[in-house]
Amino acid sequence: MRSPSSSFRIACFAIIAAAVAVPSTASAELISDKSQSVSLDRQAVGKVVGGIAVELREGYVFPDTGVRAADALEKALGEGAYAGVTDPAQFARILTEQLGAITKDSHMRVIFGSPFRNQPPPAASQGAGFEVKRLDGNIGYIHLARFVPPDIFKPAADEAMRNLADTAALVIDMRDNGGGHPGSVAYLISFLLDPGKSVHINDLIWRNRGTATFRTESFWSVATPVHYVDKPVYVLVGPKTYSAGEEFAYDLQALKRATVVGEKTRGGANPGGLKDLGSDIFVVVPTGRAENPMTHGNWGGVGVQPDVPAALGDTQEVAVAMAKGLPAPQLAR
Repeated sequence: MRSPSSSFRIACFAIIAAAVAVPSTASAELISDKSQSVSLDRQAVGKVVGGIAVELREGYVFPDTGVRAADALEKALGEGAYAGVTDPAQFARILTEQLGAITKDSHMRVIFGSPFRNQPPPAASQGAGFEVKRLDGNIGYIHLARFVPPDIFKPAADEAMRNLADTAALVIDMRDNGGGHPGSVAYLISFLLDPGKSVHINDLIWRNRGTATFRTESFWSVATPVHYVDKPVYVLVGPKTYSAGEEFAYDLQALKRATVVGEKTRGGANPGGLKDLGSDIFVVVPTGRAENPMTHGNWGGVGVQPDVPAALGDTQEVAVAMAKGLPAPQLAR
């Protein structure tokens, strides 16, 4: 059973996934106008560093690395490395770069400006982000930019799969998918699996805060109103595919249920929540990591490697040609 605290962390991560997926320099550009009106003093800088150090030591899913990162930030503070840094966007960027260098974890981020601000919750199926159409050759196509929480995601997924259930093949485009809720990933995968079996899809290994112990949250296939089995499925991926979007491709690849086409993904596999540090600065410290039950690993740091490599602009064309029975090499120009 999922604990309330882990549910909150997953929900937070689903909402902020897109915000934390962009490079830190882009984040700073987006908020530079606001940062000009906010100035950090020495006390605020110390408070931010201290707050991050606590989260690293108490919550980071890799405890030894968390201690090492916390020690490094505190040493830098003590040596005056942040002296003269008053722009919060610049400070967030510096800290993100330092933490990334130590942890090699793309989910570890410091953010200036809450991603929750002015973020209305999606209230209808259109908020789930499904784009559905039929391509020539009776091939279904789904473009999905995010995995919103299951209560919103499931009705939209049901409608999409009902509309495409009679197609000869299915292309699912994850090239713009920046992440979201793992429960929604498992639900969409469930449509593609034998309904007569309960299939173990993925695990999240969560650290018990303040300890070196862990608990496991498992995701299994569930009943769906329609099924899409014994027909080919192609998943399109690229450099913008991240987090839960990567999980979708990785899990189906491990299950040998889909052919992954495109370019290597970004490599973020460690979910976490958002912590307010004051001065409108927030940190995401991953408190969990994905573990696939078949590979006993994940895509963190390495990305999902496509079964069929293809340039980003040619990815859909390659997948559609394969769905029509043409071997991919014939598409070379």
